[in-house]
Amino acid sequence: MKPAGPSARTAAADPPDAAGPAAHRVTGAEIEELARRLLDPVSRLIRADLRRGRERAGRLYDGRR
Repeated sequence: MKPAGPSARTAAADPPDAAGPAAHRVTGAEIEELARRLLDPVSRLIRADLRRGRERAGRLYDGRR
């Protein structure tokens, strides 16, 4: 069996671009924007999951409200 050459390598096995670690840094403003964009979809998913859990338990409404 002959060894795999460079053409057999996958893109995932290749090292990252030589741009350096500075190219992958995320600023605080970018993190804040991402958090704001993710807040609504994630909270919607969590509420739906809680609602399904209450339905499975036979309690359609949360008694704390």
